[in-house]
Amino acid sequence: MNQKQINTLLFFTLLVLLGSCRKDHEYTPPPQSTEADSTSTGFYLLNEGGWGYNNATLDYFDVHNGIYTRDVFTKDNPDAVLGLGDTGNDIGIYGSKLYVVMNWSKKIEILNAATGKRIKTITDNTHKAIENARYITFANGSAYLSSYTTSEKGMVLEIDTATLTIKRTVEVGRQPDELEIVGNKLYVANSGGYSQSNLENYISVVDLASFTVVKAITVAPNLRRLKKDSRGTLYICPWGTTNKLYVVDTKTDRLADSITVKVEDFAIQNDTAYVYGADYGAKNHSFTRIDLKTQTVLPGSFITDGTKIEIPYGIAVDPNNGNIYIADARDYVEAGDLFCFDAQGRLKSTIKKTGIIPGHIAFFNRK
Repeated sequence: MNQKQINTLLFFTLLVLLGSCRKDHEYTPPPQSTEADSTSTGFYLLNEGGWGYNNATLDYFDVHNGIYTRDVFTKDNPDAVLGLGDTGNDIGIYGSKLYVVMNWSKKIEILNAATGKRIKTITDNTHKAIENARYITFANGSAYLSSYTTSEKGMVLEIDTATLTIKRTVEVGRQPDELEIVGNKLYVANSGGYSQSNLENYISVVDLASFTVVKAITVAPNLRRLKKDSRGTLYICPWGTTNKLYVVDTKTDRLADSITVKVEDFAIQNDTAYVYGADYGAKNHSFTRIDLKTQTVLPGSFITDGTKIEIPYGIAVDPNNGNIYIADARDYVEAGDLFCFDAQGRLKSTIKKTGIIPGHIAFFNRK
């Protein structure tokens, strides 16, 4: 074998070795162009990734240039050799910072929202309080993070958004999920979802001044989604235990009413709730609007052109123009899709193969 043949053999051997080392879920396609729209807001999309696979990714859609870029966290942070982490559970913008809640990696990645560069990673080994990080919300210079911690208790952490340090913690119900702030109170939806025979059924009310639980509002078993309208009224739904969206009056801190509707997740914009109800068997999903001022379910589907979603996994509404985004997890294994509908429910565009299990959007225009 001459030297040229040896070099050729070595080259192809190297290619085989490199190919065997590369995992398919680490592959990042090139940026994708989509239609630019001057009325839309740019956004980050968090792809949750498969639990235990360390393949969560963060994408960004530059609406002004019509460019969708996959895995911007890795591109913007080349020194983060392990990538974003395992199981991205929530995302939020506060001020100039982007907060990415990583559930199974037990951390929060805090990034410069304009550049995507990492500012700090928060983990907490002292209180074990980020053992199972869930959802995040913000008010008055603080971030509030729900965490399952253990099967026996849940916790909310208060994080100073200037110093990026944990200030206080408070115990709430077991397996707390979404949380909202109205006035000087923090409301936390407790699920108890790890113990199916003994589910939690209440919202914890936390006084922000003392950071103590001052009340429990009984609603329904296995609470998960919790959002507020412009008047500070809360809307909450459980994980599959009832076909109702519950209404909580925050002036009296009492359960005020319920709206009969199939609901898995929802978004609120301009006092309209955009609700999807998932039917994973027949895949006969529902897409419903509710007028929150009158608490009336509006007739028909808010998807008006017959577009089919395989597995709806997240929803967001652009505050600037009313465009509706629905994430499709597809089979939970291959990369999912992101559908964009206009305010009249007509499909505008589809971003194919975003990442594994897309589900969380934070609107923000990067410069």
